[in-house]
Amino acid sequence: MPLTITYVGHATVRIEADGKYILTDPIFSQQIFWLKRRSPLPCKPESLGEPEAVFVSHAHYDHLDIPSYKYFSQKVPIIVPPGLKGLLRKSLKNPVLETEPPRPIEIGPGLRTTPFPVKHTGFRVLPFRYTRCNGYLIDFHGYRIFFPGDTAYRGDFPHATADSPIHVALLPISCYRPEWFMRDRHINPAEAVRIFEEIGARYLVPIHWGTFKLSTEPMEEPIEWLGRLALERGLRERVKILPPGESLRIDATSLRLAAMTGSK
Repeated sequence: MPLTITYVGHATVRIEADGKYILTDPIFSQQIFWLKRRSPLPCKPESLGEPEAVFVSHAHYDHLDIPSYKYFSQKVPIIVPPGLKGLLRKSLKNPVLETEPPRPIEIGPGLRTTPFPVKHTGFRVLPFRYTRCNGYLIDFHGYRIFFPGDTAYRGDFPHATADSPIHVALLPISCYRPEWFMRDRHINPAEAVRIFEEIGARYLVPIHWGTFKLSTEPMEEPIEWLGRLALERGLRERVKILPPGESLRIDATSLRLAAMTGSK
């Protein structure tokens, strides 16, 4: 049974296995306040089908986009950090599951998650308040996905992932300049590779790039930097740069063979 990772754009990723799929931080809007989408949506949101669950990392508008939920039925559970249930209840009738690190929760058959702390802070303007953030270890039909949402570097990610192998790490790579402001909120491509190597994941799929202009580095710089690092560190086969709409298909047999030969 293969795992298919499709990069939709920004931090929105479609994760499919066994004929079912889950979604991270869905944002289908063409604009956030004055910030327009720089890369078009690669699909019509209504064509994605019904997800088993939606994972929300934090409350920033580019990660929690309430208008995007009109494409899902009210039966789809939404997994959120502590304190966001009340906010979503004002706009949505979906079941909302607040998750507290490091307590695992069973969401449905073949779907389990363990939230972990990240170094980031979310907020909403109306009402203006800061909110907590989560990363998620997602166990989905025999595969394990590492999704931190937004985060600065933390040295304890290997501890959070120590109990079983990570098959795919979805790591953000942009919004790192100006460094004096962003370094406590986001990681750059070099830090993404460092986290990837520290947690021992099989594949790195970069996210949070090329969609919205949220910081001062050039739009193309993060993905070009990551590409150079992959070459320099011999990681070309494991760093999978997916343009919006493209997919990575992972076969469980190839993962087992890699484990038997000792390669990561």
